[in-house]
Amino acid sequence: MYKVKIGGSDVKEKWKTTWSRAAPSFRKAAWTLGLYLDDLLLIGAGTCFVLGAREAYGRAAALATAGLCLIVYAIVVARSRRGGKR
Repeated sequence: MYKVKIGGSDVKEKWKTTWSRAAPSFRKAAWTLGLYLDDLLLIGAGTCFVLGAREAYGRAAALATAGLCLIVYAIVVARSRRGGKR
């Protein structure tokens, strides 16, 4: 299995090597997951607004709110693709 060297452990060195190779992949996966969860949160918020408008004011208000949410979502997606630059 693992052999212990005098003055240290081979396991520590293997862990450092493995982590240094895997860290960029973990960072990329975390960034992608964060972006995906952020989009889901925005879609969920839009859904809540649409359902609230329908309950309070009816179908026409719900459709107007849905259109507005789609416009806002399109703006957010366009800004994120440009990196937030103007």
